[in-house]
Amino acid sequence: MRRPSDDLLDVVRVLLLIQGAILTATTIEAVVWGLAFRAPAATALLSGVAAIGLLIGRSRIRADRTGTRRLIYAIEGALLVALAIDALLAVALIGAVPPPVALLTRLVLPASVIGLLRHVTRAARLARADAEATAA
Repeated sequence: MRRPSDDLLDVVRVLLLIQGAILTATTIEAVVWGLAFRAPAATALLSGVAAIGLLIGRSRIRADRTGTRRLIYAIEGALLVALAIDALLAVALIGAVPPPVALLTRLVLPASVIGLLRHVTRAARLARADAEATAA
């Protein structure tokens, strides 16, 4: 029997897959440009670790797994902090805000995943409370 939170978890899984694919492409791009210009590999390393973490979290996410949710929250939070730093540096150094599509992709995806995971957690708690109330 499907729980109400299962549909939301399916949406979270799709969003995490999309985000993992974007981060994988970012990692490949950072490696190529890093090799071409002999730049430090920090960007490639961070985006690669985030991609791996999100894809592993995607495969293990369930309503009752708090550790997996915490891992995803931590990665999404780090991605939002990186976005804020990038935007501040762009405004400070160039005097312009990054392109809107990049901002939306880097802001909306993590915020959506965090919001949906919070909703899944609440729905799972309510379902568990209802099951305990009917059993008692």
